[in-house]
Amino acid sequence: MKARSYRSILTTGFQLYTEHFRRLFKASWLMALLYAITGGFLGVLTAIKVPEILVGIVSKMTGEEIYLQELAQEYGSMVLMLFAMTLLSIITFTLASATIVNKLKEHKDTGHITMPTSWLKVVLQMTGRTAKGVGMTLLLLLIPLLLTMGLLAATEHASHHFILRHPTTVGATFCLLTLIVLLLALPLGYVLMKYLMEAPRSYLHTLGESYGCGMRHWGSLFLVLLVSILFVTLASIVTGLPASILYIANQTAQMGLLMGDPLGMPSHITTLTFLTFLLTCFFQFYVCQVTLIHSYYAYGSIEAKELEKQQIKQQA
Repeated sequence: MKARSYRSILTTGFQLYTEHFRRLFKASWLMALLYAITGGFLGVLTAIKVPEILVGIVSKMTGEEIYLQELAQEYGSMVLMLFAMTLLSIITFTLASATIVNKLKEHKDTGHITMPTSWLKVVLQMTGRTAKGVGMTLLLLLIPLLLTMGLLAATEHASHHFILRHPTTVGATFCLLTLIVLLLALPLGYVLMKYLMEAPRSYLHTLGESYGCGMRHWGSLFLVLLVSILFVTLASIVTGLPASILYIANQTAQMGLLMGDPLGMPSHITTLTFLTFLLTCFFQFYVCQVTLIHSYYAYGSIEAKELEKQQIKQQA
């Protein structure tokens, strides 16, 4: 690891990924497939099952009688299914990313990435630490957002529909607070990577020790993550185009049912939707790993700069 500019971090990250992609793919494809399968089921839920339930609910509300208990059960089941599958997708994505983290840890310790011995072997060495680090980071992001939402709810309750009277002001304030939280959370990317690369330190110890360091290098972290996320976003739009088209087609067909039109979708639409979302999630998993590798090099650059700073102080 050495001190780098943000351009060098981006270039070196892409270079590492392309040169060692086969090794990274061989180490992670089984877990990535598991994530893709959960993504396929989630796609079926969001593109087919949820619209079917919503159409059923709307059709039952068109008459004078409203079956409140049945509507509540259907809506509750829909929310629970979506929550469970979304949570499972996050977990499997994290576990799959842990296989990449394991190879990055190997690169940090030895300077190279070895070829896995088998296509069917899954190394779970960094799984627990990655899951804990990601979980703690997400929790730190959610706490201020939940507090903000709680504050808005309390304001609404105390001031008698303040939010309804001033929706623009409240919406702009919430967006501004969310932006501030995200900007302050940028150093957490460095904290997370330091926690993953430097076992056996605890997450809270790493957070207290390294967050200030991350803030000192906020500018370089911002530029690296901005460019990396823009690349991932554009690549995800391209790779997700078939799934997006299929999703829109399913939504349009379900809306047509409310107007009395036939469904007009083939009998194998569920299987087709599952396979489309599965392949999309599989490809997009490897697209997203670009940001992970850039974060790894940003961490290494910050560590090298801090080490140089300490050496200069000692010499002085």
